[in-house]
Amino acid sequence: MISNQKSLRFSGHDTFHCKEQWILKGIQLFEDQNDTDIFKKNEAIPLLGVGKNMVRSIHHWLRAFGVLDKENRITEFANLMFLVEKLDPYLENEGSLWLLQYYLCKTNHSSIFQLIFSSYFSDKASLEFSEYQILIFANRVLLESDQKEVAEKTFNSDFKVFIRTFVSPIKNEKTVEDDFNAPLLSLNLISDTGRKNSANQSVYRLNRSVKESISSEIFGYCLLNEFDNENSINYDNIRKTVGSYLCLSNEGLEILIYKLCQDYNEFVYKDDAGVRQLQFKNNSNDFKNNMLKKHYGIH
Repeated sequence: MISNQKSLRFSGHDTFHCKEQWILKGIQLFEDQNDTDIFKKNEAIPLLGVGKNMVRSIHHWLRAFGVLDKENRITEFANLMFLVEKLDPYLENEGSLWLLQYYLCKTNHSSIFQLIFSSYFSDKASLEFSEYQILIFANRVLLESDQKEVAEKTFNSDFKVFIRTFVSPIKNEKTVEDDFNAPLLSLNLISDTGRKNSANQSVYRLNRSVKESISSEIFGYCLLNEFDNENSINYDNIRKTVGSYLCLSNEGLEILIYKLCQDYNEFVYKDDAGVRQLQFKNNSNDFKNNMLKKHYGIH
């Protein structure tokens, strides 16, 4: 499974990584104006207090994080988190960051995230990567689906934004505080190895591991959202999607599945004759959203 939309995108952010306050500010503007084209209009500039390029970037990230859908409508997720239920509008709970990470890969509006967290590493033993390796892989995927290769300059900008989303810049006199203002930095999903490849590019590592900070409720919500019309899912499908998006090792994924089944009898894990499946006894939308509310202490 390469993507949830047919074409891959490697632009749209105008070279700006997402700042923590942008999601709430952007979705509040969208709701206040009640205008699906507000981000294309000049009045968005003073209302958001940023330049024209940043307005475009904010719109891009609202789509990428699953807060606006493809038709520029406010999503159910946005209403739960930011507008109606207001479960965590200021992103103070670590579970909210895991949800953003999940949606960033799930929507595929900014394709490099799903590409690196899932597709590229689906059959690799090593978890290290460089810009050039991902570029070669991206162009192979594009050609296989009859799409035009991505220009190296475009990809370079996209890769820099990807790295700034997850890796803290080295502090020096030129580093501005704004560089550290990225909501997903604290999840520590990508590390700079400190080494360079033969082309003098930095080598990075994907930190797949056991994630103790992911609750059963957050994990269950992601599963029910990913497989919303299914009653049973094989382990490999979970591993390639939700497991990869949340940067889980195989052990980490198994721990979360077992814990989920312990905490909720609506989930049953079967391992018969080498066939591993997770069964959903309740896959209703209400159950999914109630799991999320429970994570935030709303029963």
